[in-house]
Amino acid sequence: MSLHLITDNAGLFLRAARLSAFIFLLSASFSTVIAVLLGGIATSRVGMLRTVARGITEFFRDVPQIVSVFFVFFGAPSFGLQFGPVEATIVSLSLWGGANGAEIVRGGICAVPRHQIESARALGVRSLDIFFRIIVPQAIRPIIPAYAGLCTILLQSTSLGALIGATELLKSAQIVIERAAYFRGGMPGITVYAFILLIYFVAGTAMTRGTRRLEKIFAAPTRRQ
Repeated sequence: MSLHLITDNAGLFLRAARLSAFIFLLSASFSTVIAVLLGGIATSRVGMLRTVARGITEFFRDVPQIVSVFFVFFGAPSFGLQFGPVEATIVSLSLWGGANGAEIVRGGICAVPRHQIESARALGVRSLDIFFRIIVPQAIRPIIPAYAGLCTILLQSTSLGALIGATELLKSAQIVIERAAYFRGGMPGITVYAFILLIYFVAGTAMTRGTRRLEKIFAAPTRRQ
């Protein structure tokens, strides 16, 4: 009977998987934008900008994800902002992911030898050229593994949307189990949750392999040199 729950509710699981993927992709995209902005500002030569960027980063890093999700969903209306379950999940994960990604970006930028940047400035190289031609090619190598780990956590954290009503994978599993328990009796949870676990495992494994491929691509120029 439990295995039939998977096939009978394949449509629901497919829609939930699409929603989870949608939440993850948007959260990862917005997190990347926030991370690059905050991480870059945190390495600025202007002390006030560095202080503000690091303050924002530390605040959102120190707030647990579940608290952030609840605050955005239940607290934002007090400030005139109304978010649905999906939107609230994306916003909260983006803020948390962006703050943690900012530290990764800052660390990658700081790993670039300072004398290279100073020498380029002394030669009159423009700031944008310094950033894209000197900093980015060298900073991206240490950033990739850590940022991939962050994206894996973001993928797993999409399940927090179930707590505020987003019908992603975890919520779909809860719906199927509750229906089965009500209409058929029994406790089919082990099979359904094992199926959800398998989906997350496959997605996480695919991300890990993709990351290793990227590491090899960006490490190739170094090996040739």
